[in-house]
Amino acid sequence: MPSMHMLIVSPIASHPQFQGNSQRIFRLCRLLQVLGYKIHFLYYTLEGLTPDQRKQMEACWDYLHVVPCRPLDRSMSLGTHYGLDDWYDPQVSDIAAALHARWKYCAVIVNYVWFSGVLESLPVDLIKIIDTHDVFGDRHLRSIAAGMKPEWFYTSQDEELRGLLRADIILAIQDDEKAYFEQLGVPRVEVVGFITPPNFLPPRSYRSKPVIGYIASSNPWNVNSFRSLHAALENSSTAIERFEFFLAGPICDVIRSENRIFDIMGVVDRVDCFYRSVDIVLNPMLGGTGLKIKSIEALSYGRAFLTTTSGMIGIPSQYPQHNIQSISEIVSEIETIDVYSIDKLAFFSREVFCKYTTEQISNFRYLFNEIKIHSDQI
Repeated sequence: MPSMHMLIVSPIASHPQFQGNSQRIFRLCRLLQVLGYKIHFLYYTLEGLTPDQRKQMEACWDYLHVVPCRPLDRSMSLGTHYGLDDWYDPQVSDIAAALHARWKYCAVIVNYVWFSGVLESLPVDLIKIIDTHDVFGDRHLRSIAAGMKPEWFYTSQDEELRGLLRADIILAIQDDEKAYFEQLGVPRVEVVGFITPPNFLPPRSYRSKPVIGYIASSNPWNVNSFRSLHAALENSSTAIERFEFFLAGPICDVIRSENRIFDIMGVVDRVDCFYRSVDIVLNPMLGGTGLKIKSIEALSYGRAFLTTTSGMIGIPSQYPQHNIQSISEIVSEIETIDVYSIDKLAFFSREVFCKYTTEQISNFRYLFNEIKIHSDQI
């Protein structure tokens, strides 16, 4: 009997799904379960583990293996950037190897190239996959160019390539990153974007002042983008007079004291509560890296949606309202919106979402059915 047990290694918890990375991890693993895989979720508690988180993950995954995060020295070993394994804890390798010896996994997926050290401890005949989430080579340079202090993990392109070559298959989350990884010299890269079910909501009842909303985490790119949007809205009496504005998510805690326009919802228990409260969703993203999962989420609820070109990287759309060039142009677009255009924009969202999701499901099935066939032949 071939093994359908798959090991997922992650330094990020799958629950709750307040940020794009946890949403990605959760959705991919759930889809693997739909295909019949038994998910062994090996979580290294880099960002902690509450009793409620543990309970949720134990209920969701077939097996949960928790590795406590140790107080290691995670300083930059290469001076201007992190070395590939600066954030990696070797104890994860020992535990993963012991688990594989017991369960004989058909494949392993490790989240993030900077956690790829675990692959070195596993045998060559095991299919090894890195879900990249983002590009980390020279990531800090993009932050500096945008006038922001680099945060989280970043490394050089050479170090990133060294990690990528530990795997048999690299998962890119969008086409531009696939091209980047291939240009680095990675032999096999497959694109599997963010797949989430449609959650299309009915139109809200008529209101004299429709509600425009933004939901976001507190990462620096979101905060920077919000501040630019807020400044532009302050100069638009038309927008402020014609619409109400709601803000939700962890970003609320960062900008609360400087906000003068948005009603603060804070972190919502259920994300659909936010989408049910608004008529139009914004993603005023200025730059950043990776796929903007919040854009796909907004499309999945079928709400009218306005975003910049940066907000739609990796999500094809023919509509100019999804490819706005600047924050000032977003505000100009808001000023022209009426009841009829809200309905039209909602239709655009549903159409773009359905086309995107169909393609990503096809990519996902192709890759992971191939792995199932390989397992059957062993």
